[in-house]
Order: sequence, then structure tokens, then C-alpha cells
Amino acid sequence: MPQLLSNVLVVGATGFVGSYITKTLLEAGINVVGTCRFPVDSQWLNPDTLLQKSEKPVAGHFGKLEVEEVLFPLDGTPIQQSVVEDLVAKVSGVVFAAGHEKQEETTINFMTNAMLSILRAAEKHTNADQFPVVLISSTGSTNKPGADPKSLKEEHVSWSDPELQQKNKRFSPAAKTLMEINALAFVGRNQQNEVVDEAKATGKPRLCILNPSLILGPQLKPGKVEGNGLPWFAKIVSGEAMSEQVPNDSMSIIHAGDLAKLAVGLLQNEDASGRYFGVYQSWPWDQILTAIKKLRPSYELPPKKFTNEEAKPVTVFDNARRDVICQSAGIKLRGLEDILSDTMDYLQTAGQIHQHSATTDPQDEALPVVQGLH
Repeated sequence: MPQLLSNVLVVGATGFVGSYITKTLLEAGINVVGTCRFPVDSQWLNPDTLLQKSEKPVAGHFGKLEVEEVLFPLDGTPIQQSVVEDLVAKVSGVVFAAGHEKQEETTINFMTNAMLSILRAAEKHTNADQFPVVLISSTGSTNKPGADPKSLKEEHVSWSDPELQQKNKRFSPAAKTLMEINALAFVGRNQQNEVVDEAKATGKPRLCILNPSLILGPQLKPGKVEGNGLPWFAKIVSGEAMSEQVPNDSMSIIHAGDLAKLAVGLLQNEDASGRYFGVYQSWPWDQILTAIKKLRPSYELPPKKFTNEEAKPVTVFDNARRDVICQSAGIKLRGLEDILSDTMDYLQTAGQIHQHSATTDPQDEALPVVQGLH
């Protein structure tokens, strides 16, 4: 059954993903309360600017937007709870899209404390048991140690080991893993999303988690291209990264606009609960780079130094749960060439793609810490 929402709190509304979620909600006629760290730098986050970039005809009824300053402490200490409770009290749902991607131990406390502050506030809402909370996490939390690379990835089975992640100083993926585990425990559920504590589960918000990997698409925020994913992808297209050889690996990708639609779909579907893969699918890098070459003939395709028989298995996701949300919300996800074309057109306009002639820096060949590279 669809859940009617009048207004939604978007935590991290000025971010790459948060701004798309804000735009999608406004297009649906839903009012948005958006949080950010520095409202003085968020004037671009307004309906007029966002809806100019709308994929829908800009006419009819659209939501209103209010931006609030909320400073979740980057050192990992808890936020003043009353600040969050005041915001949550005046909305009918929350999307948590805040991030802190630095490879620091404080990232773990930042993500966990920020998420728990939202859930505690939602628990006090007058409609707590009907209140939806959607967490944007990553597939960095879905890498089960020792799993057969040919096996199907399933949301409630594929879990990373946070202790191993911390031991390997993968603090950002560990933060996402622990954030999800703690969130599920707060609502009385285990990692398989089964109710294991009826007392804890009673009166708790409806919790959904989205797990994306590489997120591409135009950046809605004007000016400098920010983050890790888009600048890294621009280097690949420019020949500054991944130019020595085709990686013998795969990558899972989704368009930021489609991820936002999935988040809103989870908010509106009162039967939705637990984890959902926020990916279209995974493609081998050979296919991704070949698609770049097709769309941009000047791109120099790096050599493939492995045979088809030597190719590593491509990650395969069980997207049945995701597809239920797509069907209920009328979402048609974009395929690889559509995602790459839209992203490259934007990066070209933004001056991020150019013909590279300098020697490739080996450090640029490494995968960056984006939402959830697997």
C-alpha cells in the first residue's frame, strides 16, 4: 500500500545524492526540510534551481523547501538530541543521506551516532510505528568474507565483517556496516531483518536501507565538481586513470536520479523494510570502458591483458526486492550507456574531461573510496 507523505526531512540535502532526493520529492509535490552544515553556501538548493534540471515538465504543483543548519559533529561525538527531535517532529518521513567518507576511525562514530539520533527522534514521533526512515549506505557493507565470487549477492545474507574492515583500516565501509547493524538492532531486528526483540520492535519506525556502489550522473550543485566518484570517473575518461590496462574486475553502477527515486519509493511503500540493493547491475570494466569508447571515440581504450577465460566473475545481485519497489513506484532504471552518456555530457560541460598527455600517476589507478566500491 502507498504511504502518503506531506513533508520529508532529508539529512545531507546539499550532497550529491541528497540533492537528487530533494529534487525528486519536490517533483512529487512533497515538501522538504533539508539539513546541511553551512546554509550560507546552500542558496543553490531551491526549487527554482532544482526544477530547472527536472526530467519532468516544470508545471503544476511542486513541494516547498526549507533548509536548516544541523551540525552533526565530525569528531563522532553525539549531537544535541533536541535539535534532531524538533526537525523530525514536523515531518512524516526521513531520508538519511549524510556521509563522512574520510578513512578515519571517527567516521564510524559519526555515522552511527548521526543515524541513531534520527531513529531516537523518530521513535518519539506521534506516528512512530508508521514513520519511515531510509538510510543511504553502500555495498561496502555487503562483502561477506570468504563468499564465492560467483555466488548471488542477497541483501540479508551478504554482510561485511566490520572488525576485519577496521583491522584493514577500511573505516568508511566499516562505518556503513556498523551503522546498518546498529540501526536494525534499534528497531529490534537482526541482520536478516527478522524481528528478534518484540519489545524493541514495538513502536519503532519502519526502517529501510539502500546499498549503492558507484553513483554517477550530473552534479546538481553548480560550480566545482566535488566528491570522489565523479572526479575519478572524469580522470578515467580523460586517460589520467585506469590507462595502463583494463582492470580484471567489475563495478556496480546506478544513476543518482534513479537512486533518489528508489529512496522515495521506499518512503512511500509501507510494506518496504530492511535492505535493498541500490544498483542497476555490475558490469566488467572491459564492457564499461568499451561503452566509454563508443560514446567518446577520442577515448583511448587501454589494453586488455587477460583472456576471457581468466576474467574474474562479475558480481551478481539478487535484485528481486529492488524490482518490487521499481514496479510499485513506476521506476525504470537507466542502463549503462544512458548513465555514462548523461555523466560524460555533464563532465564535458563542467570542463572536467580533456585529452590527457601527461604520464599517468600510478596512484590514480587505485579505486577511490566512493559510496561502496566492491
